[in-house]
Amino acid sequence: IGVQKAGTGELQTWLNAHPHMLVHGGEAHFFDRLQPPCHTPKQQASLRLRYARFLWRRHRLDSKAVTGITFFEKTPAYFDMAEPRVVACAVPDAKLLLMLRMPVARAISAYRMCQEELNARWCTRSFDAVLAHALSSDQTPRLSPTLQRQMRRLLLMGQYAEHLHRWLVHFRPEQLGVIWVEQFKRDPFKCMDAMQRFLALPSFDYRKIATRNAAGYWVVGKSKSSVRRASATALTHRANKTLHAFYEQSQHRLRTMLAQSNLTLVFEPPPPLR
Repeated sequence: IGVQKAGTGELQTWLNAHPHMLVHGGEAHFFDRLQPPCHTPKQQASLRLRYARFLWRRHRLDSKAVTGITFFEKTPAYFDMAEPRVVACAVPDAKLLLMLRMPVARAISAYRMCQEELNARWCTRSFDAVLAHALSSDQTPRLSPTLQRQMRRLLLMGQYAEHLHRWLVHFRPEQLGVIWVEQFKRDPFKCMDAMQRFLALPSFDYRKIATRNAAGYWVVGKSKSSVRRASATALTHRANKTLHAFYEQSQHRLRTMLAQSNLTLVFEPPPPLR
């Protein structure tokens, strides 16, 4: 279910290699801003069928092809754009995987993607210049009320605790597992072992198929990590400090939430919760 720029595509590639997984591929975006009525068993069955048909409209599936198989789809936008109530209505017993990334690094990466791949008008200026307008210079920075919509979403997405709370209202803690991309980069095998236990999958040894690429990462097949990209332009000290301060309280709430609900799947390497 998220988050954007936190390695969800890489995770999908690894899960797709598991013999007991059936991966949708790409991003479905079925639940983005979807708010159908779902109060009766008939409405629930209708939404569930609609979702299944949407996912597999390009594939013919029979009972032999899906017996003993776990289905997987990833849409990072769900984290802040989907309505958890609707997802829970369609797939009440689903397991939810959440890949996180240190919020400042995630924001920088998302802005860089906008500049390099989207070429959108709202990201033509330097990130420093945008942040100078977007965030107040108070001890606890606040968003400017005149901030452009896409930029507002880019920054608010990193306030993970607020979004995670919405999902925990409609899903039990044992249905949700959290891994950080920083952990995955350091030890993907330990992370995949933890995910297999969380998803109740038969054990699969990824060490037999993974290789190290030129960038030094373990990868499975074709990977976005195959080429080490140039790092984003460093923020000024002031902008960096302001952005860290913007996420500080949310990160504190996240630490508490993860501990209370026991959502963390991997403890070594330790989650980057500073």
